[in-house]
Amino acid sequence: MATIHDMISRMRLIADSLPEDDGVRAFTTVYQRVTEAIRDRLGTGFFADDRFVEILDVVFAGRFLAAVDSSIDSSIDTAPTGHPVNRAWRPLFVARADPRIHAVQFVVAGMNAHINFDLSLAVVDACTAEHVDPDTGSVAEDYDRVNDVLESIESAVRNSLLHDLELQLGQPLEPLVHLISSWSIANAREAAWVRAKVLWQLRHIGPLFDQAVDISASAVGMTSRQLLTPLLE
Repeated sequence: MATIHDMISRMRLIADSLPEDDGVRAFTTVYQRVTEAIRDRLGTGFFADDRFVEILDVVFAGRFLAAVDSSIDSSIDTAPTGHPVNRAWRPLFVARADPRIHAVQFVVAGMNAHINFDLSLAVVDACTAEHVDPDTGSVAEDYDRVNDVLESIESAVRNSLLHDLELQLGQPLEPLVHLISSWSIANAREAAWVRAKVLWQLRHIGPLFDQAVDISASAVGMTSRQLLTPLLE
């Protein structure tokens, strides 16, 4: 089975292979940093169940890596119809080379796709693999502990990227600040946990489960398109 170290290595390879101004690279670099922070807390007593946290992290990261693999095996510059990259991720991969979109937008759009779409499915898959219910044991407790790690890193990264952009342009970008500040990682993870519990109940009802996942992908993709609105010509 893959490990968290394997996920970090793959993210590093992806980031190193992409141009500096690639939107997927911007997100991957931040995601690698977050995954390293989770890895560094394993075995320290920070989490109640290190094994489950690593399994969830690997399953979760695998969904992003699957989107990357799909983009490599397809034409990114085609229209969305029929594109193999999941609809939740598609806006990021389609817009990744647009010079009017800033790195902070790509980072937040990536977090939107990964948390608002992938995370609930990763929880269901990890719980299924370990034969545990999301509401039993330390699953919920460790999920909340991850929040503490993510919020500190995400806040620092977001502020740093906005600050660097302001220095670069010599002026504050109020529309961009407003757009990016409207997305909350804490709210996204809270909503993802609720969706995970709903999907857990639906997991044996194939058509309804698939419909819920499909609707979620569409809604998340729409939000990402808004987050990736070019604000400068």
